[in-house]
Amino acid sequence: MVYLFCALLGSGILLAICVPLFRKDNSIESSILEETQWDLLQRKKEVVLANIQDLDFEYKCGKLSDEDYKRVRAEMAGEFASVLRTIDEIESSQDLDALIRRELAVRKNRSKPSPPPHPLSPEAGGARVTQRACPSCSSMNPATNKFCAECGAKLKDR
Repeated sequence: MVYLFCALLGSGILLAICVPLFRKDNSIESSILEETQWDLLQRKKEVVLANIQDLDFEYKCGKLSDEDYKRVRAEMAGEFASVLRTIDEIESSQDLDALIRRELAVRKNRSKPSPPPHPLSPEAGGARVTQRACPSCSSMNPATNKFCAECGAKLKDR
């Protein structure tokens, strides 16, 4: 009898835990939280752009041949263009959600406070931070870097 009671109690608890996991909620809040096609495309755009940046870095480091780099870069650029084209189609369809997202992004960018100055920057009263040019690619790097942030080449000590 005790075993039957424990089994029924355990099944009831398990049922109470699992029912909300499998129930389809059609409320407004749940539809807001669902990812739309626009959200998925924005994420894909960011991923493809990051992949292109990684590819460029790998090429600058000499890990890819010219023909491989050009072929893969063209494929990624084509994929990026198709994602941008699809995003433009969605946004140009006068979708109210897309218009709201654009307006929110503009307002968020306008109201962003400026970050506090770096403790070593002249604005904060610290020592002056100098920049060094990379001998390989001529990009500017903070004096504290030992390697170039753009191409990875070793920076000369001063």
